[in-house]
Amino acid sequence: MKMKDWSNPWKNPIVILWYMLLVVVLLVHIYLVSVAIITFPGLTIKDYYEKGKDMGKIIAQREKMKQMAWQIDINLPLLTQNKPQHYTILVKDKYGQPFNVDSAVLYYYRPSNKAYDGQSVLKPTGQVGEYEGEINLPLKGKYDFVLELKRGEDLFQVGRTMMVQENPDSHMKTTPSTGDK
Repeated sequence: MKMKDWSNPWKNPIVILWYMLLVVVLLVHIYLVSVAIITFPGLTIKDYYEKGKDMGKIIAQREKMKQMAWQIDINLPLLTQNKPQHYTILVKDKYGQPFNVDSAVLYYYRPSNKAYDGQSVLKPTGQVGEYEGEINLPLKGKYDFVLELKRGEDLFQVGRTMMVQENPDSHMKTTPSTGDK
């Protein structure tokens, strides 16, 4: 019986198998990185450093909002894709008394694609502190909402994440809704 000479590692099947495995792992990683770069929706803000420098202002604004203690009653229906929906809000002070604000805007953000972001400007209903708006979201799934209220120099923001239900009557219209931009 003749013994194999393993002095040349490239003739050893175990060494060849390990190198092939290494090449496969590297190719898979290269593929995954390229897919991540190609499909990146660009949701990071361009001026992140400047925004970070304003963190002290943001914290101070949150403290001011806690002290103002405005109460917001939001009458929002179950959100359904491609269906215009009417909603109302009632703004109250910390004592529960309704009051008017200078402006009220509902911003909505689609985390997976900024092309579907938008806003809805609320209009007064005629009742003290009550505002109404309409919203039509084109896709089902997760949306982030920020309600921004301004009165003079005071700014109050409330944010929530909500799911939009599928509309069985919809034919999946996927053009971005511009809202009241």
